[in-house]
Amino acid sequence: MVRRPAHGPAAGTSLALCHEWLGARHGSEKTFEAMTAAFPDADLYALTWNRSAGLSFGSRTVTTTLLDRVPPLRDRRMFQLPLMPLAWRYASRRPYDVVVTSSHSCAKGFWPGRAALHLCYCYTPMRYLWLSSVDTRRRRSAMTAPVERRLRSWDLRSSQWVDDFAAISTAVATRIDEVYGRTSTVIHPPVDTDYFTPDPTSAASVDGGFALAVSRMVPYKRLDLAIRACHRLRHPLVVAGAGPEEASLRALAADLGADVRFVVAPDDGRLRELYRAADLLVFPAEEDFGIVPVEAQACGTPVVALARGGCLDTVVADTTGVLVAEQTEGALAEGVAAVLEGRFGAADCRRSAQRFSRATFDRRFVEWVTGSAAARGIEVGDRRAAEAV
Repeated sequence: MVRRPAHGPAAGTSLALCHEWLGARHGSEKTFEAMTAAFPDADLYALTWNRSAGLSFGSRTVTTTLLDRVPPLRDRRMFQLPLMPLAWRYASRRPYDVVVTSSHSCAKGFWPGRAALHLCYCYTPMRYLWLSSVDTRRRRSAMTAPVERRLRSWDLRSSQWVDDFAAISTAVATRIDEVYGRTSTVIHPPVDTDYFTPDPTSAASVDGGFALAVSRMVPYKRLDLAIRACHRLRHPLVVAGAGPEEASLRALAADLGADVRFVVAPDDGRLRELYRAADLLVFPAEEDFGIVPVEAQACGTPVVALARGGCLDTVVADTTGVLVAEQTEGALAEGVAAVLEGRFGAADCRRSAQRFSRATFDRRFVEWVTGSAAARGIEVGDRRAAEAV
């Protein structure tokens, strides 16, 4: 759909960038942060914004929705979900020439996007609606079924308000085609390959000789399989992260008598030390993209991962790691053994990771936005965008 600009050429081009919720400095939030830096004159929107999350938007503020102003709802995604389409509908009535939604849930419903050129950078169609076999965090019941049916209907309808999609991986591009019947441009999220680097002294700063698993401790990440696989090989494992499954994972390791050490909520400096010192990263989850395997490779560390999802883009089989066909203890153990027995060069891992650098993201994201706009006769540009191109 081609739309007319909301303002005349003399007024300049107005641009809005919208994200779901800004609750913590995780992968999608870091990606949105990079988007805002690429277009420093854009207005910013989000469902909710945790001001202590450490996200930087320069001197700009983020306009939030009614969900941010109701304390009982602010951090309760399960209760927010049925209200998200409504919240985005009333987030703003200001007209824009171009709207970019950074969406893994309902941001496509941002009302001005219906009249503007609407570009959607999609992390995935809603996992809990379309990928329940992958993401099992939401419990389904007869009571939730009607809500889910309405949300599916709304999600399909809202996809028609989007002019162009971008996907974070080829796996997500396939989902967008299967769920929405739309094509998309693959633009991988940015990874800080300038910070995550091999140890310049070539001497690890922590004791080596261990496998590493880095993840939020939630069920679908399948850290239990990492523990079981490494225990099967009697190879030490370090689990780095935080989350509600920590106690059960500790109990599993204790019951098995597994050699597992937990590093809870490591900062980036500690995480880089672990990446550099580890023999390998074991990554059992099926992710939409997965920044962790790229960070590990940027530090020169090979990866054992599932041959599904984003790792098909980020791990080069038999060069920077091993991709296993099944999400099982046995398959992961075979992958770990293959890496420990094989030769995987740090230089190859590093070279592969640099495909996902911040500079590459900036260039491709700006090209996508400006190119899509130019095809509709809309000029989008600013100093940083010009530099990125």
